[in-house]
Amino acid sequence: MEINLQDITKDNWVDMIDLEITKEQEKFVALPAEAIAASKFYDYYVNRGIYLGDKPVGFIQYYPNYDNEKPNEIFIDQLLVDVSLQGKGYGSEAVKLVLEEIKQLKDFNSVSICYVEGHDIMKKFFEQFSFKVVEQDEFDETIMELHFS
Repeated sequence: MEINLQDITKDNWVDMIDLEITKEQEKFVALPAEAIAASKFYDYYVNRGIYLGDKPVGFIQYYPNYDNEKPNEIFIDQLLVDVSLQGKGYGSEAVKLVLEEIKQLKDFNSVSICYVEGHDIMKKFFEQFSFKVVEQDEFDETIMELHFS
């Protein structure tokens, strides 16, 4: 599988906003256009396009968890794969790549994600990477963490 991550730039941002998810999935993840727009207010957000060779298949966004006073933690905020390409392993390959990318960053020793109540398929998805449930927050989101040295 030739999955790779690419920075979102002025040359490929339209690839990301053309990605589609189901109406049901819109309850659980922001559309790439919204996530990319919001990230422009924070210089520490990282936006990556998920590509199969040169074909855009998904989007992932992460950033240091400064807002929750966890400066040594990266938070994966968005992950989506185009609805026509889901179930082919592209999301799993992208998470493997992004975790390797994060492990190369200095001063970070954990990664967290959350999933919204009702989107429980994500619990099993992230458990395959050794994420563990640590809490349920006040917004009906389940927080999962992965620690590494």
